[in-house]
Amino acid sequence: MIRRSTWIVLAILLALVGVSFYVKDQKARRTAEATPTAGPAALFASAEGTPTDILIEGSNGVTVHISRDQTGKWVLKAPTQADADQASAEAAATQLAALRVVSTVDLGLDVLGLDKPADTLTISYGSGKTHKLLVGSVTPIQSGYYVQLDGGPSQVVEKSGLDALLALLAKPPYLATLTPVASLTPSAAAPTQTSTPAPSPSGLPLTPTSAATP
Repeated sequence: MIRRSTWIVLAILLALVGVSFYVKDQKARRTAEATPTAGPAALFASAEGTPTDILIEGSNGVTVHISRDQTGKWVLKAPTQADADQASAEAAATQLAALRVVSTVDLGLDVLGLDKPADTLTISYGSGKTHKLLVGSVTPIQSGYYVQLDGGPSQVVEKSGLDALLALLAKPPYLATLTPVASLTPSAAAPTQTSTPAPSPSGLPLTPTSAATP
């Protein structure tokens, strides 16, 4: 027959084991909550610095080229040489850093539309590096593009982010110009006053005097 004291010791041991498992479980939960889940990787590393030159070439021959001058100001080099809209150009540079890789694809370039890219982006950075991004077909579920960076593996990039850059082909970042204000014109010509001949003293209408003949 097991003594009462033995049951008490066993109960204490079981309680200690349960407490130990509980503490370990809580630590594991806190560790999992404190560790953020890694999201999609950036296509361009942040260590590259800021873009200084962006060239977008469409398969239809349309080209848009913006670049920073010596003062850091964005200028438009193609389709024409002019000052660029700074907000639009800077938004394009920021969008490059926001491009995310969804997955890597192990298929032929012809299957992904990368053997004859629809568009090509050439980006130069302040670090001195230049990258070339080939843009292929849209994925079957229309959520991304197949791309190839610097001849590396084929990848899928989020469609919305790349669409924002490709939109520059249709709408280059021209500098907005002020619309000239139309000159004011008189609403109506001043009325012409007509003189009314004064009545004759006799009250009869005046008749023109015929010219005297010699």
